[in-house]
Amino acid sequence: MVEVIEDWNALIEHIRYCRTVIYKVDLLPDGVRLRVRAGMFGYDKVLSKKEADEKISYLEKIGAVKIIESIPDSIFFI
Repeated sequence: MVEVIEDWNALIEHIRYCRTVIYKVDLLPDGVRLRVRAGMFGYDKVLSKKEADEKISYLEKIGAVKIIESIPDSIFFI
């Protein structure tokens, strides 16, 4: 279970205590959907390109892992 929070700064504070941070970016007609998971907390928001770029830059700086696709275990090796 991921507890989704809306406060980016609260997530940044939590990230300090996490070993692994993952994120996924989806381009949408009305902006960029950014999903981030750090431990039990998640962030999910549609942002402007500029806002998304700033947050993605931070994530890259801290060594967060970018998820490009999610595939169920049962079909991964088929």
